[in-house]
Amino acid sequence: MGGGESGTWDALARFEFGAGLLHVRSDLPSATDGSFTPWSDRYHGLVLRVPGVRRVRRFELVGAFASGEPGVSGASGASRASALSDVPAADDAADLPEPARFLTLYDLKHPDVLDTPEFQGLTAIGSTAPLELTAELDGIRLVCRERRRWPAVSVARLFPAGEKLLHLAVRGDDRAVARWLDSDAVPALLPSVGAVGVRWFDAGAGRHVVLCELQGPIWPLPPTVTHDLGPAVWSAYRQDYVRDAPGE
Repeated sequence: MGGGESGTWDALARFEFGAGLLHVRSDLPSATDGSFTPWSDRYHGLVLRVPGVRRVRRFELVGAFASGEPGVSGASGASRASALSDVPAADDAADLPEPARFLTLYDLKHPDVLDTPEFQGLTAIGSTAPLELTAELDGIRLVCRERRRWPAVSVARLFPAGEKLLHLAVRGDDRAVARWLDSDAVPALLPSVGAVGVRWFDAGAGRHVVLCELQGPIWPLPPTVTHDLGPAVWSAYRQDYVRDAPGE
């Protein structure tokens, strides 16, 4: 790559500000699964060719918890998923969006990857999706910057991927989130059977995403979010697609 883009790619290579994550939630009815899954797989194959994209993963919701406490709601997105008996559905807190049926995570060398011409050329997904999907595909994007990893793994390396994910969306002050993670959440989650590790991302505007990677059959009950933080929703997802970029 040449010209005016060289400075951007130099910054990406040095990982100056931490790894990036594009976090996309989408809800589609099960009637579109026959079209969505093969189209999504093909699209993700194209995304993985973009310089700076390191891994793409897609998950399907199996249940949710509100503020660490399990509950049931007939109207929530979680209730429409194939919920596990030990991972009940729940209403989201008032000003957080309810968990979507599908979660797609794009691991990036840096958030600026999203601003490159190569990535921008792939964002007009409506022009490539089958007609039966264009009216249903409703994605909500968060652009996140990685703040910390447990256990510590170099930002230059891909974090180990689990086959399942405990996902937290929370609002709060950075210092309060860091204190809760250090004192409560990480000590509770890392010793759990099958826990691979925990990552914390800043999604801007006081929003945070915490990902706990899991292997095996057990879903640990997520720790309760302390009252000094804002609304919080834990969700449980099972991975159904994972690909690393060539050379990763």
